[in-house]
Amino acid sequence: MVKSSTPIWVLLFSFMFGFEKPRFLLVTIIVIMVTGVILTVEGETKFDGLGFSLVLIASIISGLRWSMTQLLLKHENIGISNPIATLYYLSPVMFMTMMTLSLIFEHPFDQSQDSNHFDTFAHIIELFGLMSIGGFLAFAMILAELYLIKSTNTVTLSVAGISKEIVVITLSVMIYGDVLTTKNVLGLIVSIIGIIAYNYYKISKYNSKERQYQIIPLHSSSSSSTNTSMSSNTAIRNLRD
Repeated sequence: MVKSSTPIWVLLFSFMFGFEKPRFLLVTIIVIMVTGVILTVEGETKFDGLGFSLVLIASIISGLRWSMTQLLLKHENIGISNPIATLYYLSPVMFMTMMTLSLIFEHPFDQSQDSNHFDTFAHIIELFGLMSIGGFLAFAMILAELYLIKSTNTVTLSVAGISKEIVVITLSVMIYGDVLTTKNVLGLIVSIIGIIAYNYYKISKYNSKERQYQIIPLHSSSSSSTNTSMSSNTAIRNLRD
């Protein structure tokens, strides 16, 4: 539920960095979607202050991370504005961070000694094959996210993340037989309404920009035609003189 607040932090950082202009309609749409996700995943929970603080900090940092990524991708003067170049520079940092945390908290070398995945050579090959498939999918996902930010913005990415949560919840009901309460179903409907409203907002904003751009050639063509007619009239007068 706390993690579902990430789109709000993404939106706030987008306002701070100037990626989005503060609009009441946009804020309302994001709040509706987050409320829907919270209702969808709400259940019996045991509150833990430390866990709540950690997840909240992670959500805030996630919003800052995507906003900083958009800042890199949107500025052509920066040498890593290309998504592939951005991933090239960020991957080593992410790898070292995750490896360090894994060595500290998960103790992978101790776990591998007692694991059945390392008892035979065939199991080792199977394990690394599955890890390679997962790594390739993760690489493709991050690259797609960077291209999405490059083409649109971080708010659109966060909305896509909410769509993913809805798909996961729907598949859990269809495949694993998870039961949703009336409140959960209501939250699912609210989230879908929020996503539809956001898409309508983006389409309306895009169409308004297209209309503004179409006005410019009309003025320029009319002014150029006027200048052409004036120059032709001047030429005729000069010939007469």
